[in-house]
Amino acid sequence: MATEYSGWILDVYADKGKGAVVWLVCEDGRRLRFVQDLSIAFYIAGDQHELTDLCGYLKKGRLQFQTVKRKHLFHGDIDVVAITVPNGAVQRSIFRKLHGLFPGLDYYNADLALPVHYFVATKTFPLAFSKLWADGQNRITKIATQDNKWSLKPRLPELRTLEVEPTGSPYKSLPPSLRVSFGNKTETLGTKDPPGLVRRFAEWVELYDPDIIRTRYGDAWMFPYLFSTAKAAHIPFNPNRDKTRPPLRVEANQFESYGRLVHRDQQTLLFGRLHLDPQNSMAFKDWGSGGTFETARLSNLPIQNAARRSAGGAFVGMQVTASLEKGILIPIRKEQRERFKSATQMIAADNGGVIFKPITGLHANVAEIDFFSMYPHIMTGWNISAETVGAVGANNRIAPGIGAPIDQDRPGIVAEVLRPILAKRAAAKDLLEAGNTLGYDKEYLQTAYEFLKGLGWVSYGYQGFSGNRIGSIEAHEAINAVSRDVILHAKEAAEDAGFEVLHVYVDSLFARVDGHSQAQLDDLLAEIKNRTGLKVDLEGVLHWIAFLPSKQNEAVPVPNCYFGVFENGELKCRGIMARRGDTPLYIADVQMKAIRVMAAKADLDGLRTLIPRLVNFFKSHYSKIANQEVPLEKLVISQTLSRDIEDFRVISPASAAARQLEAEGKIVRAGQSVEFLRVTNAPHSLSWHLVRADQRVDLDTDWYCEQLVRAADEVLSPLGVPKDVLSAWLKNQGVYWAPEDYVRGTPIRWPLLEQIARHSFSRKPRSV
Repeated sequence: MATEYSGWILDVYADKGKGAVVWLVCEDGRRLRFVQDLSIAFYIAGDQHELTDLCGYLKKGRLQFQTVKRKHLFHGDIDVVAITVPNGAVQRSIFRKLHGLFPGLDYYNADLALPVHYFVATKTFPLAFSKLWADGQNRITKIATQDNKWSLKPRLPELRTLEVEPTGSPYKSLPPSLRVSFGNKTETLGTKDPPGLVRRFAEWVELYDPDIIRTRYGDAWMFPYLFSTAKAAHIPFNPNRDKTRPPLRVEANQFESYGRLVHRDQQTLLFGRLHLDPQNSMAFKDWGSGGTFETARLSNLPIQNAARRSAGGAFVGMQVTASLEKGILIPIRKEQRERFKSATQMIAADNGGVIFKPITGLHANVAEIDFFSMYPHIMTGWNISAETVGAVGANNRIAPGIGAPIDQDRPGIVAEVLRPILAKRAAAKDLLEAGNTLGYDKEYLQTAYEFLKGLGWVSYGYQGFSGNRIGSIEAHEAINAVSRDVILHAKEAAEDAGFEVLHVYVDSLFARVDGHSQAQLDDLLAEIKNRTGLKVDLEGVLHWIAFLPSKQNEAVPVPNCYFGVFENGELKCRGIMARRGDTPLYIADVQMKAIRVMAAKADLDGLRTLIPRLVNFFKSHYSKIANQEVPLEKLVISQTLSRDIEDFRVISPASAAARQLEAEGKIVRAGQSVEFLRVTNAPHSLSWHLVRADQRVDLDTDWYCEQLVRAADEVLSPLGVPKDVLSAWLKNQGVYWAPEDYVRGTPIRWPLLEQIARHSFSRKPRSV
C-alpha cells in the first residue's frame, strides 16, 4: 500500500540503476530520497536510406522504436523514428552512441537532461509544494503538485543553510582558515592542518545536514582544495546527502553574452543537497537566493544549474519546457537559416533600436517616459517568434520598414512563453506601486519584479542568439523594426502635444515639461498608448539632468552617458565613470558623493552655487591620491580579459597582470576578471593578488589623479567649468578665474589670458 508524503521538491537527477531520484523536503522536517520510473522518448529524422540502416541497427539492439509523426517548429508534422528508453537515466548515453554511428541524421529531444523531462512529464517544477505516494521501497507511484509557479504568494520551504567562506582571498595565497556558520553557531577551521580541516568540515556537514551549502569561492577554490587534500591524505570525503555517488565536478568554460566574453569557473554540484556559490552564480549575483529559486521554478532547471545560469539561460529553459509540453520537436542544434535578402533588404533589416543624439548640457524639469517591457509586449502583441516571422498565413502583419510577414494564425512559442511572465511582472509592479503588499512578501515581490524584467529583456536578445535552437535572426530583426516604428510614433506624439524631446533611447524618451501640467503629461501617455498600442509609464520627472558629450569631441553627444535627480530624490546615472566596472572604487565613490551633493539642489542656479564646494571636494581627494593616503584596496582596477593571454598582440595593463599571475602558477583564461594596480614601472600594472600586506607599491599617482580629474569633469562640465581650468584648480596651479566666477554662469573669456593660463602657470593672479 502506498504511503502519502507532502513537501517541496529539492533535487531531481538521474540514477542509471533506478531512473529518476527525487529529494523531498517534507512538511514534517524530514528529508527523504525517492526514486521513480521515467521513460524518455527521443526522435530521429533524415535521409530515408540512412533511417533504414538506423532501424536495422535498432532491431539488433532490441530498442523500442516506431515511425510516427511529430510537430516540427518550422515544417509542420514530419515523419520521425521515435525511440523510447524505459530507463530515462540512460537515454542520453544511447543518443550519444547513435549520433556517433549515424552523424548525418537529425536528432530531436535527445540531449536534454533528465530533470527537464521529469518536470514536464510529472507537471512539477523545482521547489514545487507537492504530494506524492510511494511504496515500501520509496518508489514513487504518483506525484502531483499543489503549487503554482506564477503565484505571487509562493509557499517556500525553510531550508537549512551552512555558510562557508575563506578568511582571505584564495587568489592571493592559501587563506589562513575557513569560517563555517550554521544559524548562530560559528567555527574557524585553520588550513595549517589540511587533513584536520577536511575531517572537521565533513563533521559539520553530517551534524547539521544542510539543504544548502553556500560558499564563497566554493567552485573556484574551496571544494577543489578539499577534494585534493582528502585524496592526498586518503580521507573519505563526500559532502553529498546522497552517499551512493560522488559530487559532480564540471570543468571551467567560457561563453559569449551580448558580445562580451564571460568566464564560468569550474563547478561542484552536489546530490541531495545544493551547493550555491554567489561568486560563480549569475542569478545569485543579480537577485540573491530568492532570484535563484524563482529562476529554477520558472525555467524547470535544477536549482544548482539555475543559480549558475543567466536570465537568458532561464528563458531558453522556459522555451524548451513549452515545446516539450506542446509536443514540438527540439533539435540538438539550431536548424533555421536566414532567408535570402537583397542588399537593400539587408540594410533595412540589419538595424537595432532608435537612438537619437541628446542635447548636451544641463536641462531642468525633464520627464522620462518609458515603455513598460517594450520588447516582450511587441513579441506578444505582434506574435513574433522564430516560426511566425516570414511565414504567410490567412492573417498576417507586416513588420514596418522591412516588409517581413508575421503569421497571426497560430500562436508563436515565444509569445506563449512571455504572456505569463508579463502578467506576473505587471501584477508585482501594481502591488509595489500601490503599497498594497499586506499578506505578501514584499522582498519576494521586488525580487520577482526585477528578475522578470531581466527575463523580458533577454527574451528579445536571445531571438538572435546563435545558441538558441528555438530562435531566429529574422525574429530579432522584426522586433527591432517594430520597436523603431513605436518609438518614433511616441516622439511624434510628444512633439504634437508641444513637448520638446531632448533625447530618445530605444524604449524611452526624455521631454522637457516646462509649462505643461500633470494633466497634459497624463494625456500624452494616453496618446502614446493609443498610437502604439503599448503601455507607457512615467518613470518620473527629473529636477534636472545632464547629458554629457564625448571626451574625444565635445561637439558629439554620447547617447547613454548622463546623470540627474528625480523629484523624489532618486538618482538617475548611466554611462558615467561611477557606473563603469573598471573604475577604481575610490574614484567611483568620490564621483557619486559629488552627485549626491548636487541632488540637494532642484534648480540650475542652485546647482551653480555648489561649484566652489564641489571643486574643493574633488581637490581634497586629488590631494589624498597624490600623497598616497588612499588605501590600496580602493584603487584596485578590475578588467575582464577579452582573450587568452597568448592571444594579446599588445600587452595591456590587464594582460600584463594576468601574465604575472600565470608566472605564479595561477591559471587565467579569457572572460575572467583581473584585478591590478597601476604602477610607475613597466609594464605599469601589478596584479592585486600578488601584493603582500607589507609591500611598498610605487603607485602611478599621476594616472590615478588623471582619472579623478576625468570623474570631476563629468560632474562639473555641465555647469560650464572647462576641463583645463578644473585640472589647474585641482593641481593647485592657479588660473585667472576662481570657482566663484562660474557661480553666475560662464565667465567672460579673454583668449590671451586663457592661453597664458593653459601654457604657463608661473604667474598666478588668482588661486583657488
